[in-house]
Amino acid sequence: MESLQVQLPNDLQEATKAMIGEALSEAIKDVQTKNSFPPYLNKGEASAYCGVSRGVFNSWIKKYDIPAIQIDGVSRFRRKALDEFLIQHEK
Repeated sequence: MESLQVQLPNDLQEATKAMIGEALSEAIKDVQTKNSFPPYLNKGEASAYCGVSRGVFNSWIKKYDIPAIQIDGVSRFRRKALDEFLIQHEK
């Protein structure tokens, strides 16, 4: 199988490197932020984790039946379950 090589102009190479660097930096920041949340979140934490208002999160609970557990009378949402939900329902 033959490989194809394309030589980009220097300014386009630099712009591409900068874009990739910014995207990588943003992805790392996002992972670090998400990892700062506890494994089980209350509604306020869960809505912040998902990046939506509490009202939007409440509507998602009703519409999508997001699973929750009760701990001392407080609904808690598993971070891993929220990750799976967000992947399935990309905002």
